[in-house]
Amino acid sequence: MTAIVVSFFLSTGVSAVPIKTPHAEVELIAAQTAFVAGQSARVGLSIKHAPHWHTYWKNPGDSGYPTKITWALPQGFTASEFDWPAPKRLSTGALVNFGYEGDVVLPVTIQVPSNAAAGTSITLKGKAEWLVCKDVCIPEDGDVSITLPVIPSGTAGTTSAENAATKSRFANADASKPVALTGWSGKANVSGRDLLLEITPAAGAVALSKFDVFPEPEQINDPAVQRVYRTKTGYAVALKLVDGAKVPDTFNLVMTSSEAFVGAAKAGLLPVTVAASATASVAIPADAVLLSEASSAAHAASASNKSAAPMAATFVTTQSDLTLLSALLFAFIGGMILNLMPCVFPVLSLKILSFAKSGGQSHLRVVGREKTSHRHAMRQHGIFYAIGVVLSFLALASLLLALKSAGSAIGWGFQLQSPGVIWVLAIIFFLIGLNLMGAFEVGQLAPSSLLSMQVKHPGVDAFFSGVLAVIAASPCTAPFMGAALGFALTQSTFAALSVFAALGIGMALPYVLLAWFPKWLEKLPRPGPWMVTMKQVLAFPMFLTVVWLVWVLAMQAGVDSAAIVLLGLVGLAFAAWLIGSTRAGARWAGVIAGVIAATLAWPTSVASDAATEAPVGSSKSGAPQWQPWDQAAIAKHNAEGRPVFVDFTAAWCVSCQANKRLVLARDEIREAFVAKNVVLMRADWTNKDDRITKALAEMNRSGVPVYVLHAPGKPAQLLPELLTTGIVKEALAKL
Repeated sequence: MTAIVVSFFLSTGVSAVPIKTPHAEVELIAAQTAFVAGQSARVGLSIKHAPHWHTYWKNPGDSGYPTKITWALPQGFTASEFDWPAPKRLSTGALVNFGYEGDVVLPVTIQVPSNAAAGTSITLKGKAEWLVCKDVCIPEDGDVSITLPVIPSGTAGTTSAENAATKSRFANADASKPVALTGWSGKANVSGRDLLLEITPAAGAVALSKFDVFPEPEQINDPAVQRVYRTKTGYAVALKLVDGAKVPDTFNLVMTSSEAFVGAAKAGLLPVTVAASATASVAIPADAVLLSEASSAAHAASASNKSAAPMAATFVTTQSDLTLLSALLFAFIGGMILNLMPCVFPVLSLKILSFAKSGGQSHLRVVGREKTSHRHAMRQHGIFYAIGVVLSFLALASLLLALKSAGSAIGWGFQLQSPGVIWVLAIIFFLIGLNLMGAFEVGQLAPSSLLSMQVKHPGVDAFFSGVLAVIAASPCTAPFMGAALGFALTQSTFAALSVFAALGIGMALPYVLLAWFPKWLEKLPRPGPWMVTMKQVLAFPMFLTVVWLVWVLAMQAGVDSAAIVLLGLVGLAFAAWLIGSTRAGARWAGVIAGVIAATLAWPTSVASDAATEAPVGSSKSGAPQWQPWDQAAIAKHNAEGRPVFVDFTAAWCVSCQANKRLVLARDEIREAFVAKNVVLMRADWTNKDDRITKALAEMNRSGVPVYVLHAPGKPAQLLPELLTTGIVKEALAKL
């Protein structure tokens, strides 16, 4: 009977459903099939990595953070720290990390209380957190648990064939666990940033031809620099300390080799004592023989050449729970908010003017068919405007997807990275402003057939107003749009175009509703001189837009090019004056003059020196200066214990400029950065930069603004696109 009961208990262990992501499969497993009251048991966090992905050891190396479990154990149960298997050296671009690939088990010892009741089942629960990396790093987490029965103390047979595979995995983890190197000794000498390990093996130990070392303390040495020597007394290892590192008086060193240290163990644990003398020698003995040298080529290049390729691994916080439905919703809301953005207002000014004209018509006594015709024209106007908006978003999205599939590194707003596109927009808005001021009328040059078509098809004007609105809206990123558009560009073509269509529908909807239900127009005053004044007033938003576009050009192509563009605008103003003349010859001379001015003022695409950020340092007030974004330097600063705040921005991004002046430039925010010793970096995307485009894509973003806070030992934190002082302060307070 006892055997039957025991057999029953041994078959009732239950694990929770494994946590499966595209990068890893994680679950809690047990080495035995039951708990025994008063004895210890072993469970482990099983991680099965997808090919080429990895997680981290207790000392992650250049970047990353260790896997952990936050336990919620039953009364009386206790859990040890992980029995960490020896790690591998993992090189990713300029980074060298310590961690695991393939299948790994991180064992934990569970102490079962003596009063655990036999015949009951116990569930161990915890929240597991891990950082899984390949070319990007993605923080993941999930709840893990396992349920096992409790059997009486002294009961035999706590194993079965059913968990043989699991026991084998624990055996592999035990085999890779570093064993204490009895009889070995280790001493460390420090001078500046040089650290020399002197290792004396035990008498009779097998001579090693090659081995690797992993200091357990985090952020004390540069993992990419390591030279191993054989000496007369044993071995020497030369390491490079990170700037400002504080080496503890004693620390553990894990050594790994393809050869055995003790018995069959190929990983050893050696306590190291740091010499107290400040003048300790770190010179390699003259007769030392170099066994191996671990060095990342990318790391060496980045250290000696500031223009070297940036590190490939970037910590990102992803919107893992973003679905197509939520992306459509966010894009729709973002599209509606776009109407409130300053870059769209100049185009909406034209819509306001058309509403005013329609409002004036509403005061006329129209009945029957005339009233119906007027209402139909208004609704047609709204529909054609919406079609222009949606089709323009789809056209831009299609071009973006086509260029990306062809291998181009571009993102949303790519068209505004071209000085030529900026110049064309400046011409359009400048001529619209001159037209509103009364300098000329388009009808003075337009053929009668075109004017007749415009009368017969007023929706054509509305359609191109929608096109112009989309072009102007590109620099403005509304809330919710960043994640939605970033998500769209990683999905199928249909899904991506659906998100962009939702964006266009959201932007066009308010105007369509006003066109279909124009009750408020009846409140406008009757037609009169005020309409001429309103038309002239609405010219000024156009001119303000031109000022902003010229400033963007100055950032893109330099001050000299901006000056030439200003001369071109003067030429266009002269051309508009000629076009407004009553003489036909003068009007055509104006057209020719305008074409010549626009052509001669065409800007170059040479990057401006003015766009280069100021060098690192402090201003007179002691506030930190912004330095150019350097992906490889982020890990270095984090290794020194300094957080890094990165501002992904562009001169043509209105939201970026608003955040910069209203939040990031405030004294209280500068003081908060200084108090937390934060390094400030600015990634300027005003001109095309494939490095920035790639970094944005790794964060599932396709445009700016993007704000990232890199804290030592933590995953990077993405801040909202529209900043407030409270948001920045709250993020800094958690450092």
